[in-house]
Amino acid sequence: MSQISNAKSLFNPAYDILALDFDGVIVDSIAECLVVGHNAFHSAIGRSEKINDLSQLPNEIQQESRRLRNFIRHGEDYVYIFKAIADDFSIHNQADFDDYIEKNIDVKEKFRTQFYLERARFLREEPLRWLALNPFYDGMADFLKNFSPPEHLYIITTKKLEYVQVILDTAGIPLQRKNLFAANSQKGKPEIIADLLQKIGLSPGNFCFVDDQVDTLIRLKHLKIRLFIAGWGYTNQEQIRQAETEGIPTLTLNEFYQLFSRSDWHNFRSFLLFLNFDG
Repeated sequence: MSQISNAKSLFNPAYDILALDFDGVIVDSIAECLVVGHNAFHSAIGRSEKINDLSQLPNEIQQESRRLRNFIRHGEDYVYIFKAIADDFSIHNQADFDDYIEKNIDVKEKFRTQFYLERARFLREEPLRWLALNPFYDGMADFLKNFSPPEHLYIITTKKLEYVQVILDTAGIPLQRKNLFAANSQKGKPEIIADLLQKIGLSPGNFCFVDDQVDTLIRLKHLKIRLFIAGWGYTNQEQIRQAETEGIPTLTLNEFYQLFSRSDWHNFRSFLLFLNFDG
C-alpha cells in the first residue's frame, strides 16, 4: 500500500490536472536509451560498434547499465554510463554519478550531440525496432486513451517531443501537442509547472505530478502541488526511502490506476476503502 493517507489525495478528473513524466512513467524506454547510448559512446570514441538490441551485449554489461539507469537525468547521461563501464569507474549512488559527469564535463556536449544523432538514425533506419524498444507499461496506453477529459492530462518530460509524439501517434493516443512540454536546461519542470498553474489559474492542490526521479520531485515541493513517485519506474530503494523522508508518496502501477483511472465517481466509497479510509 502506498503512503496515501488522507482524502486530499483523491483525484477528481473533472477538476484536477494530471501531469506525467514520460520515460519511466509512461514507457519503459530503458532498452532503447541504452542501445542508443552504447552506439553513441562508440561513435564518440571513433568506433563503429553498433547494436540494435541489449541482448547483443554481455550479461554483465547489461546488468550494470540497467543499474546505472537509476541515476540518469538527461539523454547524454546514457553515454556516460558506457564511458563509466569502459573506465571501470565505480558508481554507487546519485552523487557518485553526478561527480563522474562533472569530472568528464568536457565531453558532455559531444556525448549529447552523438546521442541524439544516433537516436535519429535508429528511428530513421529501423523504425519498427526503435518503437519495439519503447514499450508502454502494462495498461498505460489504454489509460492515456481513456483519460477524460483529455485536456486535463499533460506530459512534462526531458525527452524531445518529436520522439514522444511518434510513440503516442503510433499507439493512437490523441493527446494534443499543447499538452506536451519538453523540459530543458533553460526551462525545467518547476518553471513549466509554475507557468501552467498561472496560465490555467489552478490551485496547486488540484495539480498532480508523477515522476520517477526523486530529485526532480524534491525540486517541485515549493510549488505545493501533489507529488507522487512512480514505484514502477527507474527508481531504487534508496530513492524511494528518500521520497518517503520528503513526504512524497510512492505509487505502484496498480495504485496509480486506482487513483487516476476512475471515471465513475459513484464508486467513491469503494475507493476510500481501497485507501483504508473509514469514510
